[in-house]
Amino acid sequence: MKRFCLALALILLLSSAASAGGITCGVKAGINLADLTGDDIENNEMKLAFGGGIFCNFAITDVISIQPEVLFMMKGTKSSVLENTGYHFTYIDIPLLARFSVPTEGSLVPSFFGGPYLGFLMSATAERALVEEDIKESLKDTDYGLVFGAGLDYRVGDGHVFLDIRYSFGLTTIVDEGDEDAKNTGIMFMLGYGYTF
Repeated sequence: MKRFCLALALILLLSSAASAGGITCGVKAGINLADLTGDDIENNEMKLAFGGGIFCNFAITDVISIQPEVLFMMKGTKSSVLENTGYHFTYIDIPLLARFSVPTEGSLVPSFFGGPYLGFLMSATAERALVEEDIKESLKDTDYGLVFGAGLDYRVGDGHVFLDIRYSFGLTTIVDEGDEDAKNTGIMFMLGYGYTF
């Protein structure tokens, strides 16, 4: 019964997308100003990291759409007092975003979006004085949180070039052992291209 309901919901979603303006799929990449926050995090600052991946946008109406993404994200933080010291994480993040596009008559279309994400830890190292240590076993395999942001699309034929600016913050500690409080956060700037089918 659950599978039937899920399949029915997917069919209705795709039907709405097709009637409202189609499905847009594309790629995006950019930088992540990654950091850790929490009660047990101190003397740290943002580190410059990479992020990128693929997305599909399903139009529900002319202004509302649902956008799942699959992103390779580098995260972590660095020490604000010691050089060559910090944490380096890689995740596969899967955000599910609700997107609102502001109606305009021109080619530039602003938008706002938000939603949850689920992250899967791929690797984790701690760097101290240029010596790296694998700490993946001491961290949780999954992370989850929320994403909020805004974007600006420039329509070109059946496609569009866009810039997204987003803020993500974890809702749970990433540490697997003990009660240490450390959550992923990041400010992301991403450029991308999407094509509407």
